[in-house]
Amino acid sequence: MAVLSEILFISSSGLTSTKYIDALCQHVENGTFCMHMLRAYPPAVTATDLFSLANIVINLGISYANNTGAFAAEAAKKEPTLKVQFKSFQHEYDGVQLYLRMARGELKESPMSANYDIFRCTDITMYLKDVVGGNRDNTSKTSMDMTLQMENIIDVALGATVALGG
Repeated sequence: MAVLSEILFISSSGLTSTKYIDALCQHVENGTFCMHMLRAYPPAVTATDLFSLANIVINLGISYANNTGAFAAEAAKKEPTLKVQFKSFQHEYDGVQLYLRMARGELKESPMSANYDIFRCTDITMYLKDVVGGNRDNTSKTSMDMTLQMENIIDVALGATVALGG
């Protein structure tokens, strides 16, 4: 969550071209989130084409999924009564990373296949919301917030594949 917060609050003043960001965000359901996130993320603003921007977005998703999985691993150690739940949570985020890596590998040759792989991540996040949604402890609430942010990133990654023809 901290990584995404830093990205969202970095000032975008003085950063150059956003034409690729504008083109990508047209294909995202939450275009406002997309614009704010990518315009505030220096690697995205310096993208030289849509393909490089799509890679940047997918890499951001991989990083966020990795950090969220690490959070779940720590939570499994700290919350013995919810250990099984958080181990499952960690395992599912490993799956998100795998699908995003697969998508990144297919992006150039088959944006449609990449889109499918990223879309599979939405099934995982839906499942994760069910896993932690009923819990009232702070760790579960944080996990839910992280999952909702992951959904936003996945939406942007899907938009990236669509912008490339997927």
